[in-house]
Amino acid sequence: MRIATACLALILTASCGAEMAEVPRLADENVDADAPAMSMAQTSGPGFLAGLFGGSRTAPTPDADAREPSVDGDGATVTEASLPAADAPKSEIAFGTRLPYGRVATICGVDTGQLGTRTAQYPERRPRYQLYDSAPDSTDPHSFYITGFDDGCARQFTAAMAVFGSVEMHEQLRYGLPAEVQPYSDTDKAYEKLKRRVCNKPRRKPCGSRIGQMAKDTVFVSVYERFGGNAQWMNLLLHGGDLVAQDRKTGL
Repeated sequence: MRIATACLALILTASCGAEMAEVPRLADENVDADAPAMSMAQTSGPGFLAGLFGGSRTAPTPDADAREPSVDGDGATVTEASLPAADAPKSEIAFGTRLPYGRVATICGVDTGQLGTRTAQYPERRPRYQLYDSAPDSTDPHSFYITGFDDGCARQFTAAMAVFGSVEMHEQLRYGLPAEVQPYSDTDKAYEKLKRRVCNKPRRKPCGSRIGQMAKDTVFVSVYERFGGNAQWMNLLLHGGDLVAQDRKTGL
């Protein structure tokens, strides 16, 4: 051990002596008095001994931008993606499909500008529902559309003519006729249930003072297959942004 230490000391002494012999002394050089003073640059690299025994003179500087990706609590990197809702409304038919008279289908994702001409709305002030006619100049059966439903989709049906009918008109016609003359249809029965809930009135009795509340979002739609005489027609009952009932009625 002592021999190794002595050898190391001799190596260092010889190395330092050789390096110092090659460095000129300041007193031997002619220095201009006007020359600017030199500043000593500080280095943070390892010394001679570290280089001698395998150390690196320059240590890598960590990149400030190279950082670990953020992870959640269990250590897994999470990428959020928006997924369509499982209960999102879907079209029952493709846009442009011709439906047989009497059928109503849901159609979604179609701009109202493609539906045709808006021919009616209900109520007139602050309308909830809009009726669109795809061929307002035609008297033949063609596609109609109603918008204003809670699911954001339109309802399509085929008719030669379609009109809104208020609940006030329905009550005048319904309660002015005996049930034996005009039997209660599905839309009539559905209206009676709504009237009991909203107006607190029994069957075959007018809504009364709460008719305005009922009329805000409740309306009938009469759908006719042809212009002129119709032996029967289709009725729709809309309430609260839904199609709650539909049926066919015959003339008296």
